[in-house]
Amino acid sequence: MDEKVIFFTNIIAPYRVNLFNNLEELRKGTRFDFEVYFMRRTESNRNWTINMEDLNFKYKIGNGFYLPVKNYFFHFNPNLLLKVIRSKKEIILGASWNNSNVLFLALLKSIGLIKNRLSVWSEANYLTKESQQKNKIRDKLRNWFFSKIDGNFIIPGKMSEISFEQWNIPTRNIILLPNLISNEIFGQTMGYNNDINKEPVLFIVARLEENIKGILNFIKAIGIDNIKKIQLNIAGTGRSLPDYISYIKENNLDGHIHFLGNLTQQAISSQYNQSNIFVLPSYSDPSPLTLVEAITSGLPVLVSERCGNHFEAVEEGKNGYTFDPFSPDDIKKKFEKMMNERNRWDDFSKNSKVLAKQRFNNEEVLKGFINFYLKEL
Repeated sequence: MDEKVIFFTNIIAPYRVNLFNNLEELRKGTRFDFEVYFMRRTESNRNWTINMEDLNFKYKIGNGFYLPVKNYFFHFNPNLLLKVIRSKKEIILGASWNNSNVLFLALLKSIGLIKNRLSVWSEANYLTKESQQKNKIRDKLRNWFFSKIDGNFIIPGKMSEISFEQWNIPTRNIILLPNLISNEIFGQTMGYNNDINKEPVLFIVARLEENIKGILNFIKAIGIDNIKKIQLNIAGTGRSLPDYISYIKENNLDGHIHFLGNLTQQAISSQYNQSNIFVLPSYSDPSPLTLVEAITSGLPVLVSERCGNHFEAVEEGKNGYTFDPFSPDDIKKKFEKMMNERNRWDDFSKNSKVLAKQRFNNEEVLKGFINFYLKEL
């Protein structure tokens, strides 16, 4: 069967392998088919160990020009672009709207050199650090790009809808496709352990980039006295680690804050099972998978309202709380509220699992995605 759509994205990541493998399995026996075109194997700040034999779907990997410039990654893959165009199939643009290959396809569409229908798979979040910075040229270019989308707007949830409204970008044919995780790894919980005789264990999984993830901001906001009442485990690596270590040593917090380094998905799952609360204090986070992992693992959550998928993953006072990462008072208030409600954490845990099942069930979400396309074929 010929492919009906092509996903065109930047690199191979574990969560994408999981999603496309599940999509491949569920599309069998239907008229829907797809192929994935990756611009490159990795990018300089996102480099996972992936067994290529685990990719059970049809794919191609480009080997074109690549240049990292600060936080921007320039890709140009002439051969891959030519294959996409010649396919004459619908192209689902899965990389960022400002990716050079993606903009090039939009340009070809605008001048009539390609007839492929263009759909976009976007985690639009107007509250990310980049989006909050004023830039008229960027805004005009972004709006021009989205005006060339004549297919579907594939989005993870409410934050994207709000963001398109904020940017005055008309949308059509919206398909909900939240970021999904491996239920085989994160769905096998051991049962929530809330031993009131032990210090509560809080867990953060994030890149150690303070200007994005706001970990030290969170620690300072809740205060040294509160830190000394908990165990805070942090998984991840990044440029801010030396600053974190200096602060911890200066304030004698070595026994309460622990850095675990980069962990495998299996090791992260194990940490979820050993923790009481998941924390994500990001200043900027489009739609973090870790929040989905945490609620799937049955953890109460305390997360920044800048996390795009908090609308779907957090119900205030039922499975946790959100806070304004730019308000130390709000951070401390929500932290202390959570700590004072330890007798409710078991219920919070149950509610997290319910939300995960209702809103992030791989099979139901992907079947809905396939059925949407089957109606269009």
